[in-house]
Amino acid sequence: MKRDWPVVGLCLVGAACACGEVAPHAAWRDTLKPEGAVVEELVLAKDGATAYVIVIPASPTSQDEKAAADLALWLGEMTGATFAVQHEGERDAAAKAISVGRTELLAKTGLPAAQEDLSAQGYGVGVKDGTLFLWGGDGRGVINAVYALLEEDLGCRWYHRDSATIPRQPTLMFAPVPRTFVPVLEIRDPFYWDAFHGTWSLRNRTNAPSAPVPDEWGGHVNYASGYFVHTYDRLVPPSRYFEEHPEYYSQLDGKRVARQLCVTNPEVVAIACESAIEALRADRNAEVISISPNDGTGYCDCDRCRALDEAEGSKSGSLLQFVNAVADAVKDEFPNVKVSTLAYLDTVQPPKTIRPRDNVVIRLCTDRHAWSNEFQFLTETQECQQALVAWSSIGAKLHIWDYTVNFSHYMIPMPNMPIVSQNIRFLIDHNAKGIMLQGAYQSAGAARGPLRSWVWAKQLWDPSRNTRDLIEDFTYGFYGQAAEPMQAYNELLWRTWEREHMTSLRGTEGGIRYTPTARFLTEAFIAEADACFAEAERLAADDETLRRVKLAKSSILYLKLARGPEGRPDYLALADEFEKIATREGVTHLWEGGGNQVRDKLIEWRELVPKPK
Repeated sequence: MKRDWPVVGLCLVGAACACGEVAPHAAWRDTLKPEGAVVEELVLAKDGATAYVIVIPASPTSQDEKAAADLALWLGEMTGATFAVQHEGERDAAAKAISVGRTELLAKTGLPAAQEDLSAQGYGVGVKDGTLFLWGGDGRGVINAVYALLEEDLGCRWYHRDSATIPRQPTLMFAPVPRTFVPVLEIRDPFYWDAFHGTWSLRNRTNAPSAPVPDEWGGHVNYASGYFVHTYDRLVPPSRYFEEHPEYYSQLDGKRVARQLCVTNPEVVAIACESAIEALRADRNAEVISISPNDGTGYCDCDRCRALDEAEGSKSGSLLQFVNAVADAVKDEFPNVKVSTLAYLDTVQPPKTIRPRDNVVIRLCTDRHAWSNEFQFLTETQECQQALVAWSSIGAKLHIWDYTVNFSHYMIPMPNMPIVSQNIRFLIDHNAKGIMLQGAYQSAGAARGPLRSWVWAKQLWDPSRNTRDLIEDFTYGFYGQAAEPMQAYNELLWRTWEREHMTSLRGTEGGIRYTPTARFLTEAFIAEADACFAEAERLAADDETLRRVKLAKSSILYLKLARGPEGRPDYLALADEFEKIATREGVTHLWEGGGNQVRDKLIEWRELVPKPK
């Protein structure tokens, strides 16, 4: 049966824009299908009508109510039928049931899976005697069950914050796969602006601190306000203490400077403990507080700090002793809060004897790998891999801070997607419980930002997912009739990665901050990319698809502008086109830093073109 797969705006549900059928690649719709045996086929709707109601517990949680409301919404969009939501005990006896949450109906089924521990985020799907059961853990679990069913069993997609791709099926017959699933990662954070959206995060099952999922929907990972990372200046503010107490701060070459803290000073420890407790009292929803050095180096080399670090074989010695003291101070009043710190730069290796407390999390950064080896697997370099194994071997609870973007050129083509899925699996195998993939986080506009956010959300939820399959899923679902040339562009980047990966086990000049004239960003590469986007623009079936194509194309526009006007007689026209896209999409940042960089760069680029005499 031929189906339409329209794109539905989230603000105007039902306003459809058909993507059309792309028969040779219809398999993308099955990319996320669950594995396992089916037991019953259900007919949820026939000719736009349904015999089912959605049943929630008599005293539902807010998550139960949200899950049921969303299920009713999207099943209605699929079928045209109205799925009523009823409390248990008020259900029409003649109606068939979709049970959502821990209903009495579920308890009476005797389904063994219903008794499994699903933590806060896990979910279950079951079928018995024509009734569909969806349930979950005590956080977002039941909502995860609904979106897993919609996405994996029924083929719905939420690729971007302002889109939904929903199959139209007035007669909806399907056989769900009974299963339970608990995500292995407690933090799943594709750290891109495109992913910083509460509803998108809910639907795609991420829980990043920067994606504000409301508490009544199950919330997200909450760091204490102002204590996400690099917190020494908040713990012991130099503006308050440095003038009278320079000894609180790092000694460098015999001089005290307000760059880092002197973490072996007992008064510093006491002030930091007090600051952490005050921060947690002010933010009762906090689950994590970061006690971590300011960005960069400049660690204290006073006699106490140096002696401890030399004895422990790493500057993590004095750091972890300090962090453990704060962890001890907060534990009694805040037993569920984790104290996070960084294994980063000079603290990347663990100390010889000091061990993290049970309430301490080590956030291991991949700077020693990714900054210089942006196209290589973690297993292909030594220092970061050794640090990971070393921290894991001492039983540290690990969260990972990985780097996936060119921080000097957010919009430049970045062909590193093939390495991320394998890195995720390697990290999990070595005790990682949370992973953050840092990208362009300050505004829209990252090269393939929507695609990267969605693909990595899927792999953080289920690390077994195949990267190429997911890229194809996104591309054919998001770009519709323009998908073929967009997929050709994806393949161009994949081939580029293969060449770079085989050429050298060191990264390009500049490492992860490579320039627009990097060896693989040739004029031949640009010409092939231009051809892909020209064809995609020609094939775009509607204004929304054309907008999506142009946003992706802006990466190549940026590349050409950044390389300068030589040999580009259309340089000013390129600047005009780039400005139009950036304005429409809200792109303000081109690299990690402040200010309206697009505005300033456009002025600079236009001034490169000689004025006519």
